[in-house]
Parts: sequence; structure tokens; C-alpha cells
Amino acid sequence: MYAIRQIIDDPQEMIPVPVELRHRRAEVIFIAMDQDVSEPAPMTSKRTLASLAGCWEGESLERAPQGDYENRRDFE
Repeated sequence: MYAIRQIIDDPQEMIPVPVELRHRRAEVIFIAMDQDVSEPAPMTSKRTLASLAGCWEGESLERAPQGDYENRRDFE
């Protein structure tokens, strides 16, 4: 796979295709970079881990018995 990553500050109506990718099957992805690239994207989910803290209602969170350990033969 051959990939080229270019960040264009002011894209025009037509973006030239690099010579290496002409007449080849290619994928083009446009991403608007309104934020600084180094900043992580804000979480859009309403249910973050912090919002779930303290939400458990019911009996205790104890692990049920797992049964007896299986005895195995030693390596020879």
C-alpha cells in the first residue's frame, strides 16, 4: 500500500492527484481540521466512565464461586 498524507491549509475547488496515485484505485478522505491536531477530540458520548461512578445499586459486587481447580499432569 502506498499512502501520502498532506495537510492543505486552504484547499481549492480542485486538488491535484499525486503522480504516484494517478490511474490507480485510491481512497480519498476529507477531514476538516477545525481543531489543533494535537488536541484529542472531545467525547460526545453522554455516558462517560466518570458519569457511571457510584451508579451501582443492588447487592454487593462479589465474584461467585468458580468451582474446583482442575489438576493437570506435569510436563514430562
